[in-house]
Amino acid sequence: MKRLKGISIYSVIFSVATLRSLFHKGPSWPKIVFRGTLNSNQNGIALMIVLWVLVLLIALATEFAFSMKMEVNTTRNYKEDTESYYLAKAGINLALAELLKNARFHSIHEEYGWIMGKKVPVPDVSSGDSTESEEVLEFDIVNRTDIELEHGTITYTIRDENGKISINSTSKPTLNKLLAYSGVKEKLDQDTISDSILDWIDTDKNHRLNGAEDDYYRTQRPPYYAKNGKIETLNELLKIRGITEEILYGSPEEDGEYKGIAQFLTVYKYPSINPNTASEEVLNIIYSPEQTKLILDNRTSKGYHSNSLSTLFRITATGKIQGSRTEHTLEAVFEKTGTGDNTSMVTHYWNDNVLDL
Repeated sequence: MKRLKGISIYSVIFSVATLRSLFHKGPSWPKIVFRGTLNSNQNGIALMIVLWVLVLLIALATEFAFSMKMEVNTTRNYKEDTESYYLAKAGINLALAELLKNARFHSIHEEYGWIMGKKVPVPDVSSGDSTESEEVLEFDIVNRTDIELEHGTITYTIRDENGKISINSTSKPTLNKLLAYSGVKEKLDQDTISDSILDWIDTDKNHRLNGAEDDYYRTQRPPYYAKNGKIETLNELLKIRGITEEILYGSPEEDGEYKGIAQFLTVYKYPSINPNTASEEVLNIIYSPEQTKLILDNRTSKGYHSNSLSTLFRITATGKIQGSRTEHTLEAVFEKTGTGDNTSMVTHYWNDNVLDL
């Protein structure tokens, strides 16, 4: 303890306080209590400061490490998504290259999927051009699944829009048969939906017997007008009188009341339906039972029914990165126009990012 000329500081303070209490009235001085030493207090405060600084540094380091990890993952995901996108685009180009070839027919094979008939006639086995042991096919078999390219794979499919019913050029009897097959049993409901679809497409303001024009749609909430033009997307059908989501896309239950009409329709116009690629349901709607049976038998036995060519194709391509869950899917609709050297593919629809929900 520090001393002043042999007298301790404590003694001086005590003496002053005692004298003040003797000669002065009023409140006494507050008691002064000394606990520990000045050096001990400083050491404790310094320790607390050091601990808080360490905690702060640890928090900053953890946040920095987490941010760096997120940056690395984001960069890797972007890189892999870009690679898978261009793999999918390569799949689109592979399909286009396949479709640009001259073909004798387009068909859907039970085993091989989409097939194209060879332009050159198949050799006749009986004429000695080929041995009996060789299986001569009238079409090429193309692998479209898990095609390896660099660090990824490509898978693509070709679907024929000519095998569906064109909603913009169909007739009322065809629509009624389609609705009946899909689960709309009442004749009045069939007529209402069919007439309303035709009224939605035609350019006049006069509705058919069971149809609908502006006078009906203006009473809806919210009100709107009849389009009086061609249907651009199948989802647009939900705006038409009488059509519900179940009628359009089918009941959510597997054995529900409605099968859905969207799967049998296309918004694109074409000269004629391709019997080689149409589903059995569409064949039953378009053709008689006898014709449908003949078409299906021919497709089963030799892969096609007639030398019918399609012009509208829906291509779906998926690119995948090996060793990663990253993949990207593109979908597009092309129309083949011209012949020979003047053949070209016109893009009608392009979806840059198909989500598998």
